[in-house]
Amino acid sequence: MQEYEYSFKTDDITKYINYCNNNDYKLIDKVKQTRTLYRNSNKTMARITINEYDDNTKMFLDFKEYNLNDSILKIRKESLPLEFNDIESINSILEFLNYKKDITLIRNRIIYEKDNVKFEIDKYESPEVYNVVAIEGKKEEVDKVYNELEV
Repeated sequence: MQEYEYSFKTDDITKYINYCNNNDYKLIDKVKQTRTLYRNSNKTMARITINEYDDNTKMFLDFKEYNLNDSILKIRKESLPLEFNDIESINSILEFLNYKKDITLIRNRIIYEKDNVKFEIDKYESPEVYNVVAIEGKKEEVDKVYNELEV
């Protein structure tokens, strides 16, 4: 599956939350995430994401093309996430596939959706403190929303 996404840093996420609320986007999730990235020589990365909710924790594994560039628009292949419960087995699989642990990111994520557009609004806590907004989904609709925002 291919991801079509605008992703950019911002000093203040309020503008984007207000845009979502004022344009009938549905709040899908608010979650604290710990995401550990693993890289290999195939220009792909594996990601273990731990979502912490008030009453439970969920763990996911997914894979994505590794493309390090400063472009705001990112188009790359990614897998669907696989939910799991046994971290030792997942780590064993990643080791077998020659993935090496790279970095762990801690953030609070707010997700809004409407039609074919999803906003992922992140407040990172570690390793640095900063904010990122990602707008992803169907190309035509994502381009329209991005242009409306005048980022």
